[in-house]
Amino acid sequence: MKNPHELIPALRACMGDWIYYVTFLQMDQIADRIHLAQEIHSSAILKDMIQHQITNRSAQISEYLLSQPQRFFNALIVGVYGGAPEWYELKIGKNPQFEADALPKALDGVLGFLRLNGTETLFAIDGQHRVQGMKHALEKNEELKREEVSVIFVAHRNDQSGMERTRRLFSTLNRYAKPVSKSEIIALDEDDIIAITTRELVEKHPLFQEKISLAKTKAVAVKDNRSFTTIITLYDVLEILFRKKDWNKFKRQRPEDEIIAEYYAQSEQFWNAMAEHFPPLKKVRNSRPGDNIAGHYRHRKGGHLLFRPVGLLIVAYVVRHAKDSGLSESEAIKRISNISMELTDEPWVGLLWDNTNQRMITASPNQKVAKQLLFHRIGGDLREMKTSEQDLRREYAGLLNKMESDVRLD
Repeated sequence: MKNPHELIPALRACMGDWIYYVTFLQMDQIADRIHLAQEIHSSAILKDMIQHQITNRSAQISEYLLSQPQRFFNALIVGVYGGAPEWYELKIGKNPQFEADALPKALDGVLGFLRLNGTETLFAIDGQHRVQGMKHALEKNEELKREEVSVIFVAHRNDQSGMERTRRLFSTLNRYAKPVSKSEIIALDEDDIIAITTRELVEKHPLFQEKISLAKTKAVAVKDNRSFTTIITLYDVLEILFRKKDWNKFKRQRPEDEIIAEYYAQSEQFWNAMAEHFPPLKKVRNSRPGDNIAGHYRHRKGGHLLFRPVGLLIVAYVVRHAKDSGLSESEAIKRISNISMELTDEPWVGLLWDNTNQRMITASPNQKVAKQLLFHRIGGDLREMKTSEQDLRREYAGLLNKMESDVRLD
């Protein structure tokens, strides 16, 4: 800190046996004073191990700070040892808005200032990547230095029991931190172009309006007669269709409105083409939600490949691969539509559909062969999938437990 004796406004609170202080620091203060959490270990090897955990996530955070006007962080949790931190409680006196005597007893000693004399050691217990990201961002844009980030200070004793206590807090915070789920990204992310487009399709396109499952997995319950597919599968289909170079970086920054509109238009074009070439999809699109059309095409005896998430993703993959090979999207969809989509028909029975146990086969080798086989059947060059007819025939026969001479690729 430029002025280590500067008072820091804070709230004093208690949880369990931790006394902590909720405050904020400017980014340049964080960059100057807060270190990584090596201090919770005395071993040089273990300190290095923590350092190595700071991966390219810090670079992603730096990029976020530099490119996102609506940037915001949750609180850093910072350990403090050494020095002589002091707490100065604020006394609340008479106020025309309320009587000080009427304040709840629990508020006694809550408001005040924390004074650090500059000799303390501060280290990030939770938020190491954010600290490193801020440091990198400040190297490129000094205007960020006055921006304020919330910080929670906890006391740390620099002895064996103190280090054990802080390590336990460090591991607890990281063990129980729950990553953002894909369903939460789809529902809330305003930067991810695929999440934005998925939400628009669900709201606007008649194939999905009230005909899509909001389950947090790809799977659609067999008893779900209303939903064509799940919102997770829809997101993954769009991801396959649109993925390009530096894709993850692109999805971290909201595009211009014109680009968002273009992505939606292309998505709408894809699903309209699918509905035009596959009559069951057209029936769902033209139906009312309560008609439960999807139930006719997804049932315990099999049904239509596109009404199973695995099948829909395989078709999307082949369409994308065909486009990359020079075929138009509409032509690729048209060619695929000429192949039977009934799960009990060849080539899906035994490959993607277990007719005996009446369930989908979702193993990766089966999905890989299904993609290659479908691509081959629409005229694709298998060399573009890094295989050959001979290799495909051998793998296909192996999965069906048949002789190679007993399976056909066309």
